Amino acid sequence: MSSINRVMLSGNLTRDPELQVTQGGTPVLKFGIAVGEKRGEKDYTHFFDCIVWGKYGEVMQKYLQKGQRVAVEGQLCYSTWERDGQKRSKVELIVRTIDTIAPAPAKDPHDYASGQQMPIAAAPPQVPAAPRVAEVYDEDIPF
Repeated sequence: MSSINRVMLSGNLTRDPELQVTQGGTPVLKFGIAVGEKRGEKDYTHFFDCIVWGKYGEVMQKYLQKGQRVAVEGQLCYSTWERDGQKRSKVELIVRTIDTIAPAPAKDPHDYASGQQMPIAAAPPQVPAAPRVAEVYDEDIPF
């Protein structure tokens, strides 16, 4: 039996991406996105932690900033660990592709800290195209 683990989300970055490097030298880009949903008359915002491994993450850090609207595609990864005797768990999105939809809005301190999603302008401003995974890697994607 085969399983499918593919997720596509569109939302706004909740913080500036943070680039780290593993002990083995692999770049790891981490960021969060807020995804809005309307159910009846009520608005909900869901927050997701995202990870981009390797050179693609290193390259994408140059294109992303807090408040920017993006579409991401990848797979969910569930991990567990123990800290201070407490079992903890987390689901993260391991990102394969990122599309920039709109630049970060002008500075507004209450945009995403409160979980509110920015409305999309009727004609969004032009955003420089971020590279696709295939444009970054010379070899096959390693996942």
